[in-house]
Amino acid sequence: MAGRKRTDNRGRILRTGESQRKDGRYQFQYTDAAGKRHCVYDLNLLDLREKERVILKDLEDGIRSGESKKITLNDLVELYLENHRNIKKVTEVSYRNAFHIHIRNSFAGEKPISDIKNSDMLRLYNGLLDKGLSSGYLRIINAFLHPAFEMAVNDDLIRKNPCNGVMAKLEKTEATKRNAMTLEEQRRFMVFLSESKRFRSYFPLFTVLLGTGMRIGECLGLTWKEVDFENGLVHVTHTLRYDNYGDGFIFHISAPKTQGGKRSIPMISDVREAFLEIRERNAVLGGSGNLTVDGYQDFVFLTKSRNLYTARCIETMLRRMVQCHNEQERKLAREEKREPFLLPHLTPHVMRHTFCTRFCENETNVRVIQEIMGHSSIHITMNVYSHVTVDKAKECMESMEKKMKVF
Repeated sequence: MAGRKRTDNRGRILRTGESQRKDGRYQFQYTDAAGKRHCVYDLNLLDLREKERVILKDLEDGIRSGESKKITLNDLVELYLENHRNIKKVTEVSYRNAFHIHIRNSFAGEKPISDIKNSDMLRLYNGLLDKGLSSGYLRIINAFLHPAFEMAVNDDLIRKNPCNGVMAKLEKTEATKRNAMTLEEQRRFMVFLSESKRFRSYFPLFTVLLGTGMRIGECLGLTWKEVDFENGLVHVTHTLRYDNYGDGFIFHISAPKTQGGKRSIPMISDVREAFLEIRERNAVLGGSGNLTVDGYQDFVFLTKSRNLYTARCIETMLRRMVQCHNEQERKLAREEKREPFLLPHLTPHVMRHTFCTRFCENETNVRVIQEIMGHSSIHITMNVYSHVTVDKAKECMESMEKKMKVF
């Protein structure tokens, strides 16, 4: 005669491994692939059985969900960075900085990787956007979180990568941020610098940034060896970084950000004049002296104390410039009884994006644009180009509106 089946306090038959505790909670006991016993609990039998279904499916497919419950996202990232030695040191430093600042103390940092869902990562990334981080910076964060989770998938710790598709969703919901200056904003900014006693010394630097599209590290790391007046070219061969590689924050020289980063940029006349002004000023002040970074000497852009600029210093200076311009403009607008023309938030990357936008407005060969910008992928170039051409199309249609009638 078969043994009597176990039931709960409502008379429902309990399955193998299921039981009901004295406090009314239900529990399910199981043994993982390593022979370890585990228990899961729930107040509701149907909810417990949903957990059972996932557990049994994981056991059938060899997913080590019991182990993944003991590994937090912080643990996973550390494990990934320690074991992937093919990552360049400069990239690893960038990843670790982003991780410590934005992930470690987030709601997801101490969460077991088995419990992290796609919606959690979307919430995390949206929260970082709300804090003012750019989508470009999020791509840096995703560049180590996605492969870290992929490593966990390959090790059978989790079934799916929760980062899959998150960046694509953000790009759809974020609605293409327009962070390039308009022509009028660009003109106002440069006129302000040229006429400002306080900021006039920065005019050549921003002329070079807006006239070449270089990344800020590429620009600040230029030496006179890369400024080719004879052939009218600026040779981008390296980038300057101010990072902590374990020996404190100091300047380092590294390879450009992307494979296409090494490039030669034609020197327009405004950029040539800016370099000549800088060279003359440096000569008066005594040049860069014995300043050397990883074997590189004779740097173009120097502070008044004959040292190198950091990217953060330029970012800070840009905030002050915009603040000063807008204060002056508000005051003048009140006196002239008109609306003020205010500059938006500016960063070194806005200078690069502005150059790319101007270039796309006047050049149809996308491959040429990609080469000058040093983009790793034609898709990055096309994202800017397609956006600019839509604006140009609108502008053309508006100018033709009075001439062209449909009805």
